[in-house]
Amino acid sequence: MVSLGTSTTFLMSTPTWKPDPAYHFMNHPTTPGLYMFMLCYKNGGLAREQIRDQLSPTKSWDSFNAAALSTPPLSQRSPTDPMRLGLYFPRPEIVPNLPSGQWRYSYQPSTATTTSTLTPLPSTPHPDDARNILESQFLSLRLRSTALVSPAPSPTNPAKMLPAQPRRVYLVGGGSANPALAQICGEVLGSIEGIYKLDIGSNACALGSAYKAVWAVERKQGEGFEGFIAGRWDEGGFVRRVAGGYREGVFEGYGDAVEGLRGVEERVLGEQGEEEGRGKRTGGTVIGSA
Repeated sequence: MVSLGTSTTFLMSTPTWKPDPAYHFMNHPTTPGLYMFMLCYKNGGLAREQIRDQLSPTKSWDSFNAAALSTPPLSQRSPTDPMRLGLYFPRPEIVPNLPSGQWRYSYQPSTATTTSTLTPLPSTPHPDDARNILESQFLSLRLRSTALVSPAPSPTNPAKMLPAQPRRVYLVGGGSANPALAQICGEVLGSIEGIYKLDIGSNACALGSAYKAVWAVERKQGEGFEGFIAGRWDEGGFVRRVAGGYREGVFEGYGDAVEGLRGVEERVLGEQGEEEGRGKRTGGTVIGSA
């Protein structure tokens, strides 16, 4: 589940125990043998709004969405073009631990005969930022959750194995109503069954708390949470599919971009560790105070 509010939160239920300093990893609150993975970012909707306002004098989400969806994935207008990547933090970020700032880079993945390259780009706003900020946010989720997902058979061709990705992604929070976010989420994160939105998406936390409370009070002896809720769940009435998920070729391209984003983060973290104060940095401009 991806919560697209003022901040961004990524939650995943998994049987795989793989803790890491970059995220929270806890026992599942209801089901023995499962664990809860949680990633929290300070810059979610705030960062998207900042880019929207920089690109549109009228602060129009329609203009933002049009720019995002008319820009090709990773700004690659041809297969040989470098990828355009960036970090966009109007507030100091938790993951990665960086001050406020915007940093933009072009990234050329390695090939059989060349090594990968990162090249700083001008720090001024660019129309491609509308797509690039969404890609950056979802690439960060993918970077940090890859170890928790596994390859799975295609639902339409069981003999074909699909790359490791979530089975289904649910969007909640205010941003879940934005079709551009849903589409790009599916392209970057994948999702075997697609991207879904809870009809009560803006109150998902309250709904989850209510389900846990009613399970605690009304469950039968030994009745698990999933089975209890399944008996009350109306798939057709409670959720709807809002975007596709895995797209062959596009998903793999974003896999290369994951390594590029890792490189961008390491580069900027290194620069911030070497320099103190505020002002221009290689590949970006620090625009606030920590």
